[in-house]
Parts: sequence; C-alpha cells; structure tokens
Amino acid sequence: MENGGGNGRMKWLLLAILSLVWGSSFILMKRGLFQHGEPALSPVQLASARLFIAWLVLLPLLFRYAYLFRPHWKPLMGTALLGNGIPAFLFAFAQSRIDSSLAGMLNSLSPLFTLLVGVVVFSVRLKAVNLIGVLLGLAGALGTIAFGHTEGPAAWSAYAVLPILGTICYGFSGNIVKHKLYMLPATAVAVLAISLVGPLGLAGILATGLPRTLATNPHAWHALGYVAILAIFGTGMSLILWNQLIKLTSAVWAASVTYIMPVVAIGWGVLDGEPLLPLQLLMVVVILLGVYLVNKGTNAKA
Repeated sequence: MENGGGNGRMKWLLLAILSLVWGSSFILMKRGLFQHGEPALSPVQLASARLFIAWLVLLPLLFRYAYLFRPHWKPLMGTALLGNGIPAFLFAFAQSRIDSSLAGMLNSLSPLFTLLVGVVVFSVRLKAVNLIGVLLGLAGALGTIAFGHTEGPAAWSAYAVLPILGTICYGFSGNIVKHKLYMLPATAVAVLAISLVGPLGLAGILATGLPRTLATNPHAWHALGYVAILAIFGTGMSLILWNQLIKLTSAVWAASVTYIMPVVAIGWGVLDGEPLLPLQLLMVVVILLGVYLVNKGTNAKA
C-alpha cells in the first residue's frame, strides 16, 4: 500500500480509533468484574457476555456473508478462536487479579508475537533488527510482570502471564487474516468469526447462571452495562476496523495499535487510582522500543 493518499490517511485514522477503543477496554473489563470494590460478574460471565453481545450486534449482517463460510471455514475458525474466543477469557481471568493498566502494558507484545508467528508459520522474512526487537520486547514483558502490582504474596503472578498468552493468540489471528482471508471483505471476516464464538458465549452465560446473578447481585446490571459497551465497540465494531487495517497495511503494522493502547490503558488506570511504578514505565518503554524494532523494515509496504 502507498503511504500517501486516501489509504495513507485511512490507516492512521483506523489506528487512532482502535488504539483509543482497545486502550479503554481494560478499564471496561475491570468495571465488569468489580463495582465499587465488590465483585460483580465472574470472568467467565464477563467473557461470555462480551462474545454474545458482540455476536448480537453483528448478527444482522450474517445472512449477507453466510455463503463465504463454507470455502473458508478453517481459517475463519482459527481467527474466531484465536482472535476472539480464547483471548476474551484470558484477559477476563487476568484482570480478576491484576490491574487494568498492567494488562494494557502486556498487551503491547502483540506485534512481537505477530512477527514470530509470521516467521515460524507463514514464512515471513526476519531481519536481525526484528530479532533484537523481539528479545527487547520479551525482556520488557518479564520486567513488567516482575515489577508489576499484582494481588497475592508474590509479584510474579500466573495471572500476569494470561495477557501474554492472549497476545500470542492475536499473533496467530492477525497472520491468518492477512495470509488466508485477505480475499474476503473485512466486515465479512468479523461477522463470520464472531458468529462462530457467539453461541459459545450464550452457552457460557447459561452455564454460569448470569440471569440469576443479574437478579441477585445489585452491582451486576451496572457491570453488564460496561460489558455491553466493551462488546459493541471493543469487540463488534472494532473487529471490522481491525480487519480493514490489516488489509490496508500488514499484520505486523496493524498490530502497532499497541503503541498507543498502553498509554490509554495506563491513563485510565491512574484515573482509577491504580498504582503506577517508575520501573513499570521503564519496562513499557523497553517493550515499545522492541515493538519499534519489530516494525522497522516490515512496514515498507504499509
């Protein structure tokens, strides 16, 4: 793609919108899990409701694109599970124990794993500077966890690893969209993918007794409102924008949305009273430097 012209302006606009929307998703998840310091929804209820509501939002478009499912069902299933289903639960469980700002910081690893998956699975060429970026990013992630504020007796928390697993899933999903679903409209990919995991969300809602929680927990309805905002904007509509950004640029360049996301996530966290340690900020700078090196030379066509 050319850097100038309509596509050039559009890719930056999409990048800004996605960064703001997804950067705010971590505080929305926190609000879905806790209200006034009290538990509201469980992680499974939050993730299930998020997927189900996003599916309802995009469901009217399913009939328009349903014919595309049969010839592309394998990559669609892959991006549905790895780009939507699994990460929704990983981040929900993570934020039941770690701060929303820390989750946002760790999410910055997406471009690193996008590149690694591209190299290992999709034969994307790796330069020395990209490898240095990957190593820096991983070092920054380990430092962020080590110096991060987590609940429990130890700073090292298994819950802080869950967002990293989520970014690995995003790495696979981004490459699948770029290399296997490039011929489909961005809206079609989003609609078909969420339609594959939306019913699983409904199953999770019923299995965890969300209706009973809404009837008995005074904070549950407010929490569900935040989840609805997250689902509509952070999952449903943003999936379309994300897939369009990948098509305009590259999977790695599109993953650079994580440059701005941690800034937004940290800002929300500070406003919500979450502690922010200087060493955490330093580690975020290390991660973003790694992301910059990962992108260096890979977005020439973006």
